[in-house]
Amino acid sequence: MGLRPRNAAATATLTATRPTAFTGRKWVRWTQRMKAEFLDNLAGSCNVKASAEAIGVNVISVYALRRRDAEFALNWQIALASGYQLLETLVLGHVLSGASRDAGIETPHNAGTLDMDTALRLLSAHRNAAGKPSDTAGPPRRRSDMAETDAAILKKLSAIEKRRGAA
Repeated sequence: MGLRPRNAAATATLTATRPTAFTGRKWVRWTQRMKAEFLDNLAGSCNVKASAEAIGVNVISVYALRRRDAEFALNWQIALASGYQLLETLVLGHVLSGASRDAGIETPHNAGTLDMDTALRLLSAHRNAAGKPSDTAGPPRRRSDMAETDAAILKKLSAIEKRRGAA
């Protein structure tokens, strides 16, 4: 026989503080506001751990949400891409201002300062990262169905035959 609280507040408290069976971490009730604040911090710092701490949740909970929620995962990628664009802008501004390489780069969201070597390593890692969103403009890519691919192949084959016949 389980615990049956008498009111909704007690139910929320029990649910929010119940540890999971395997890791002992606490359940997190993700609200839209929490997601937005996390993504905003992520876009400003490119730091998942600091962004999770800023909203008061464990990093494991954030990664678990990303695995479960496809929309959140897409927004995560967009926030990271935005964060790296911001980081590029900050580095460029730092260099163009004539500041020394040893001077720290101020980051938004009270993330502190970032040294130039770390910033360049982050940018290099991001440039080579697999699975990041494409920088191409336009509508999102879609997969063609079998009929469309067959039609495209037949069209190309007929063009090849015409060229061979003309030659």
